[in-house]
Amino acid sequence: MTLTALTLIVLALLLCAAVNTLWLDARQRRMDRQLEIALPASQLADLPSIRRAETASRWQFLERLANYHPDIVYVLHPVYVLLAGVAAAGGVVYANRLVGLSVFTVSVVAAVVAVLVVRGLFGWQQHRFTSQLFRQLPDAIQLVTSTVRSGLPVNEAFRTIAREMPQPTSGQFAIVCTELSVGRPPEEAVEAIYRRTQVPEYAMFAVTLAVQLKSGGSLAETLQNLGETVSQRVALAARAKALAGEVIFSSRALSVSPLVVGGVMYMVSPTMIDQLFYDPTGNVLLVYAVCSVLMGHFVIRWMVKRETTL
Repeated sequence: MTLTALTLIVLALLLCAAVNTLWLDARQRRMDRQLEIALPASQLADLPSIRRAETASRWQFLERLANYHPDIVYVLHPVYVLLAGVAAAGGVVYANRLVGLSVFTVSVVAAVVAVLVVRGLFGWQQHRFTSQLFRQLPDAIQLVTSTVRSGLPVNEAFRTIAREMPQPTSGQFAIVCTELSVGRPPEEAVEAIYRRTQVPEYAMFAVTLAVQLKSGGSLAETLQNLGETVSQRVALAARAKALAGEVIFSSRALSVSPLVVGGVMYMVSPTMIDQLFYDPTGNVLLVYAVCSVLMGHFVIRWMVKRETTL
């Protein structure tokens, strides 16, 4: 009981350290963005910040470990995600009462489970955020095209997107309008969206704006062609996801089926399932089965993601 309490205390301390780290890093990044908006890029190049360099080297590994990106707006606050990771680790420690593993082993397993839960929740929110941006981009480009054809400048089109488009596109273009108000070029402001979200279509949008604004020509026609291209990419991504739906459902069914079969067997003959929890050989078989199911699930997800990525 003392060892279990010690493990929970260590997990709580790790949670407090992670929350404090993420909060300090988010505050520093907000200060960096305000500095980038206030000063031109040439002046920033002449003013190296040792503090920013230390921050990047200090927290970069932790952000990559947690799969956390401060520039993305998360539906769930990062603190709740970390609490979910700690809850999962606590569940592993509590379940160890049935298995009876050593303190070192259960601590390693709890830490791995906590990291996987945190990475999974952050990754799910990032995928949801970028997918919404990707699906809404054709409408945003069409709105820019209509505004430019009516004789208004591109800046006014961006303000219209910030007012009329749904989230998260309106929020990203609200940042663009703020940057435009302090003199940043439109193509650089759109490129900043790509750097924040890593949606490649925004890089195409930024390149199109840069070429047309500097070389001249019909911006509306070029944007219309770009909008059609992006619309085709959105339709192709939706078709690929629909075709992969059967494989995704099969992988989830295969992952859940051991739990269903185990529950049925426990109702029929509880002594057969008890051997997995109270016998040393059964413990090894249970750990092997759980690891095999999880590995198969993630391998199938990786294969589906690789084949459906545009």
